[in-house]
Amino acid sequence: MTRRISALFKKELRSLFASPIAYVVLTAFVSLSAIFFFQHAITYNRLLFVFQGADIGATSFDPGTPPRQLNVLEEVFVPTSGDLSLLLLALIPLVTMRVFAEERLHGTDELLLTTPLRPWELAVAKHGACHLFVLGMLAVSAIFPAVAIQKGGLGLEHLAALYIGMLAYGMALAAIGLACSSLTQSQLVAAVLAYAIPFVLLDFGWIEPLTGEGIGGVLRSLSLQERFESFARGVVELRNLVYFMALGAAGFATSLAAVELGRAR
Repeated sequence: MTRRISALFKKELRSLFASPIAYVVLTAFVSLSAIFFFQHAITYNRLLFVFQGADIGATSFDPGTPPRQLNVLEEVFVPTSGDLSLLLLALIPLVTMRVFAEERLHGTDELLLTTPLRPWELAVAKHGACHLFVLGMLAVSAIFPAVAIQKGGLGLEHLAALYIGMLAYGMALAAIGLACSSLTQSQLVAAVLAYAIPFVLLDFGWIEPLTGEGIGGVLRSLSLQERFESFARGVVELRNLVYFMALGAAGFATSLAAVELGRAR
């Protein structure tokens, strides 16, 4: 059983990197995440220079002293997390859209289902390969910010919390994308669904004025952005990790059900 999963897992990794899309996504995410981080860091340093060098005079601030709200957390980590969450939402469906759908299109899924492989082994291998890709993508993208923060004496623990959140968030997005891919043989349909579902879940804050605080509060607690923001502030909460794990489990269960249905037919 372990050998079957291992062999299929390696096959999925080879198939993943046989497509140029994986390299485009990896390059785009690493490059853009570094640009976003350094852009916000440069803006923060410029603001510090302005406040420390300016004679503010008769205001609520002491001359030459930056205000409390001007800090690394609010000026670098929080805006960077917002940029990266949208970047992950934009790129991950490009990787997941073909994983199940391409095999359905070419009929190779039927060949796999006639082998001794069990449906859950197939689902585990495919999800595992995509999750490993997300992990590797995030690990590479963390190198530049980590070096800059360590040399600048900023907050390495905040960066760790941010990337823990991005890993949970990214794997949840990957699971949703894989679930969408397992339901169709069209990569385009799979990609559209993988964009649409997380986009709907991204933020329910807009609906609270229409539904009232009770229902609005419940919906807001289900928002991806609401759960992700705490990680950017250096807070790793178990309930938020459980939320993303639940999304991942739901995506895996959907993929498994789709594979089981394909075998039954």
